[in-house]
Amino acid sequence: MKDGIYKLIFNTNVNRNGMLNGILTVKDDRINGGDYVCYYKGKLSGNTATVKSVPHNKHDTNAFNGHSPVDLELRIEEHGPVYLFKGNVVGDNSNAIHGELHFLSDLA
Repeated sequence: MKDGIYKLIFNTNVNRNGMLNGILTVKDDRINGGDYVCYYKGKLSGNTATVKSVPHNKHDTNAFNGHSPVDLELRIEEHGPVYLFKGNVVGDNSNAIHGELHFLSDLA
């Protein structure tokens, strides 16, 4: 993925809240970002990513309906300025996630 700032739109197969969104940055194959419930940090390797999702808002549930950090394994496909991803919680294929990343800007 190109270094930059991305809008994140995603959902999971167990989420009760509908589509969710946040902001991510990518720099040197490192991912950082967050939304109103969790922050995200991870690493890219080719067309895969490993990402940890850590709740910071204990007054709401995360996309997996819990308050614990989750580790995600994601597969990413480039579609022009948009990247599509899908994956699951590490070790639990029954908790799936899918979404898209829209390039917004280069980093400062």
